[in-house]
Amino acid sequence: MLSVEPSTARKYLLEDPCSLYAQSKVDPKSLQSDGWGVGFYLNGVPRLIKSEKPVYTEYERFASAVEAARSKIILAHIRRASNPRGLPKERLISIENSQPFTYGRYIFAHNGAILIPDEVIAYLGEWGSKVRGLNDSEVYFWFLVRELEEHKATLPEAIKSFQRVLSSLWEEHREDHPNFNRPYRGLNLVFSDGERLYAYAKYEDGKAASRSLCFKDQPALQMSYITSPDRLVVSSEKTNREDPWKPLRSGELLTGWISEGRVLTKIERV
Repeated sequence: MLSVEPSTARKYLLEDPCSLYAQSKVDPKSLQSDGWGVGFYLNGVPRLIKSEKPVYTEYERFASAVEAARSKIILAHIRRASNPRGLPKERLISIENSQPFTYGRYIFAHNGAILIPDEVIAYLGEWGSKVRGLNDSEVYFWFLVRELEEHKATLPEAIKSFQRVLSSLWEEHREDHPNFNRPYRGLNLVFSDGERLYAYAKYEDGKAASRSLCFKDQPALQMSYITSPDRLVVSSEKTNREDPWKPLRSGELLTGWISEGRVLTKIERV
């Protein structure tokens, strides 16, 4: 969420019928049980509150984090762990593996799976050594940070570069992964540099056949957003039926920023 004045995202994270908290447990076959986190800025500095436990078992702690995150920019994430390496489940669950991730002024969260994470880590060289956990999403984050910091790329350029490299690595290593037919399942992200809020949707068209968790009225990985002069809210799916939600479709990057006391937005194809 991006807002003109510091505020909480309580409505969208806790109160709405399809709040992030509600999404965590609405489908017993798809429980988001592998950790959660809230990221925000305090005096321009990123702050994270995270847990490795299911958010639906930690309502009070999650609610406390939501209240503490009073900021112009807030990102939140609930996790259902992907496991492209086929590791024991207990190795995937830890604070280090919970999202969001942060570095410098950046906060990032990803919805999807990078199916060849070790190949990406090897490509990253010394930046690969910054990966702390076993969450494949973390390698996506560090690739983007590398592009932004080392190559002075814009975020759209960094996202395009990641897709090019991922495709190239897949062509080189696909025989090592006979159980996969592509290098990723979803590149959806939310990202902030402390000034702007970005949301990007990217997924295979075939995945669009599955439906959203709560209302089941949109493709599973199609994101949703609402915007007004004082606020931009982006969610993995709409949190209520009352607000005028718009779809963020595959290949679209939404950017929001504040100018002269108003929230402005643009969408571009990436």
